[in-house]
Amino acid sequence: MKPIKYLFFLMFALVTFASCDTYGDYEQEFAPTYPLGGQYYVKVLDENNQEIVMHQMTSDGVTYNVYGTYMYLYNTAENDKDKLWIKLPSDDSFDAGILGKISCDVTARTFSGTAGNMEADGHTVVGEFTVTSGVMTEKSVTTPTNGKADGIEVKYTLNGKTYTVKGFRWTAWDEDETWYSPV
Repeated sequence: MKPIKYLFFLMFALVTFASCDTYGDYEQEFAPTYPLGGQYYVKVLDENNQEIVMHQMTSDGVTYNVYGTYMYLYNTAENDKDKLWIKLPSDDSFDAGILGKISCDVTARTFSGTAGNMEADGHTVVGEFTVTSGVMTEKSVTTPTNGKADGIEVKYTLNGKTYTVKGFRWTAWDEDETWYSPV
């Protein structure tokens, strides 16, 4: 019986030590446009500094104007470190969306440029747009859930109208997405 116990102990020791293979720490890789890139929850203001209704929703018989939407900044297919894509989708009640490739300065956390609009999400906006100033500031916004998030502000011109986009990096908390009010 003793040889069987030694055999089990030996097998246990071999399995234990064989499974303790250690690996080095993996280095996290980021896109060249990091930390600008990401999804932002934003509201859009018109030339009179009035919030634009992005769309309407109905819940329990009450119709709400929804002011918040998502804006996206992401790297190019070429992984350029001085260019990024900007996307602010249009929908049925908001036709001033933008989608195009513009210049960026990752170190300064800024971006700007002119691009021709492309079709996005089934909506096409005719005309070039110009981002005159775009800036991301790290941990500068206190969200509705009292957290800190990266802030973003973008000014752009499309078809002779100037818009301002303000918001913060998407937090995934539903409570942070509360920019709506009853009609």
